[in-house]
Amino acid sequence: MLRRRYRVEGPSMEPTHPPGSRVRVMSLQGEPRRGDIVVLRPPATPRRLDLKRVVGLPGEMVSWGRGEFRVNGSPLAEPYARSPPAPPGDDEVQAWRLGPDEYFVMGDNRLHSTDSRHHGPVKRDRIAGKATDA
Repeated sequence: MLRRRYRVEGPSMEPTHPPGSRVRVMSLQGEPRRGDIVVLRPPATPRRLDLKRVVGLPGEMVSWGRGEFRVNGSPLAEPYARSPPAPPGDDEVQAWRLGPDEYFVMGDNRLHSTDSRHHGPVKRDRIAGKATDA
């Protein structure tokens, strides 16, 4: 089992993992589950590693807008998310049907996260491991 430690850079996973905190990354055993915090290689910058939370699973319909995130039409309870008022331009609801090996990932700090809302879903082979507290 792969185990590595990484230092968190950037505010996208606040308050769960603020900048400077450390996480341990382990090989994924099985498939990622909703709520897992994973380390992945984003499609636009494959040499970089990002820390994000899995919120949408293969085959699901995810939608977001008006300050709310939904899975298959139902609001997702997200006690971990930093949910400030919806940003300007968030009036339009957007949706995505995930393919058989696609995951929708977002940072907990929604206003300061480049994630699946920007670059689309992440394929399973881009997820390097699951993060836990160091």
